[in-house]
This record gives sequence, structure tokens and C-alpha cells, in this order.
Amino acid sequence: MKVDRITLLGSPHKNSCNPLVSVVIPAYNEEQYLSGTLQSVINQDFQNFELIVVNNNSTDKTAEIAENFGANIIFEPRQGVGFARQRGFMEAKGSIIATTDADTILPSNWLSRIVDKFEKDENLVAFGGLYTLYSGPLSARLTFSYFAHPAWALDKFFSGGWGLPGVNFAVRKDAFLKVGGFKTELSIGEDAEISRRLRKTGKVLLDPSFLVKTSGRRYRSGLIVGFMTYLPNGITRILFNKHKFLKLPAIRSERPLLPRLLARFIFVLIIITFSFFYFSHYCPLRAGLKRPNFIINKIKAKQTRMKSS
Repeated sequence: MKVDRITLLGSPHKNSCNPLVSVVIPAYNEEQYLSGTLQSVINQDFQNFELIVVNNNSTDKTAEIAENFGANIIFEPRQGVGFARQRGFMEAKGSIIATTDADTILPSNWLSRIVDKFEKDENLVAFGGLYTLYSGPLSARLTFSYFAHPAWALDKFFSGGWGLPGVNFAVRKDAFLKVGGFKTELSIGEDAEISRRLRKTGKVLLDPSFLVKTSGRRYRSGLIVGFMTYLPNGITRILFNKHKFLKLPAIRSERPLLPRLLARFIFVLIIITFSFFYFSHYCPLRAGLKRPNFIINKIKAKQTRMKSS
């Protein structure tokens, strides 16, 4: 039996035929979290938007929950967040597309801040922020609360620009279409990859104070295990500009799961060892490096003393 939408939500959102913003949420078996996410979308102080939930082969009540919230439900049979986001973005009617994950709680001014940023800067093609965890191990929650900004700044330094997280991401649709959309074959890092291409078309901005809250299920087996899950992708992306090395299973629960930590740890060690060996012996930059003059002078002086003696 369907729940009356007006009773459930208090007031319906403006799911008009010509919205300014399209909110796209990919969802695969998200019945545990989706209601909270959709309620936070409905509670936005900016209401000129359409709500799109991309049902990515869910076998639970995901579609039913989305329907009860008045969302436009789009079915995407090809499994993966890249396929799901791409399908939702292509179906979006708004000139601005905002996306988050199905286990995320948005602040009530999320959309209004996004719209304000784009209206004030016509050169801005993509905008986003960071996220904290509302559940999961304490170590993970504290780390994301205090060290997320420095970590993202470090990533910006090595990557040459901001990479926006898909959990808190907005883009002009014309810019999205211009770069060809997401790389749908990626099971992880599709947000960072498209951010790199968007930087070539205009300004990509990340505001560290622009926060959403997401679940800590990705770190349910501990902070270190969680980092080891995603670290290989980050290393290969920064060092080799590659985004497809490992495929990750869908994480739909916060129950601890015995990870394949050893294999990932060995993989990281191999990458670090190879990188050290490469930059120490074969890095092209070494060919253009010259010893500082004071070192050369010391060597010459030593050789002169040896000859005179």
C-alpha cells in the first residue's frame, strides 16, 4: 500500500517540466538509507528542482520508497554507479545537475548554495564540497571531521586541480555534455575522473565548508581497512593518471565484512616500490637535473687536493 505523498512529506517539491536544477541519486538496494536522503532533498529551502532516482537493478524496496517521495524513477539495467549517474544526468531537464549518494543527508540550504555559486560566476562549470560521516567507527568519523580538507588539498596539489566527490557534486549540464559525461566503465573514481576533464572547460571549485553527511558503511571494518580499499585507486590516479585498476563490490550494510586486505596491501606496496624505483633511476626529469654549484666546487677542490698531494 502506497503512503500518501502529502502526508509523508508535508509538502511536495516542485517537480516541474522546466526545473532549474535536477537532483540525481543513483540507488542500488538502498531501502535502509534512501528515505532519509530523499527527505533531506524534499526539505530544501530552494524548491525549483526535479528529483530523479536511478534504480540500478534494485531487488529490495528502493523503487517503492522513491515513488512514495514523488521522485522520477529511471531504471538503468547496466550495473554500476558510472552507468547509473550517466543515465540520470542524461535524463535531467535542469541546466544545473546536482548529485549525491543514496545514504547521504543534505543540509537544507544545499541547493540554494549550489545555485548561488553558479549564478555569481558564469565561468564556474562544476562545484562541490566535502563530507563527514554520521555513522561508522569513531576513528573514521573523527578523521573525516578533522583531516578531510588537508587530504583533499593534497590531492589537488598532486592532481593539478580539485577533484569533486560524487556525494557532493554539481555541474552545468552543457559542460557535462561537452566533456562526454562519465566514464561508465569505472566502478570507482568516476567523479574524480570527470572533474579532471571539466577543469579543461572552465572553473571547478571545491568549498571545504560546504558539507554533507554520509554513512560510514564504507569504513565498517575500520578506518585502515577502509583506506586500503580506496587507496590503490588514488595512487594509480595520481601517479599514472589511470582510474581503472580495481573493482569494488557494492557496500550496502554497516556490518563488518572480512576484507581482502592482504591483496590490497600487497598491491599498494608494489605500486610504491615501483614508483620509488622509477623516480630514483629512470625518471625523465633526472636527465635535466644539474648538481648545485657548491657541490661541483667541492668536488673540484677535492680533486685538486688529491692531485697536489
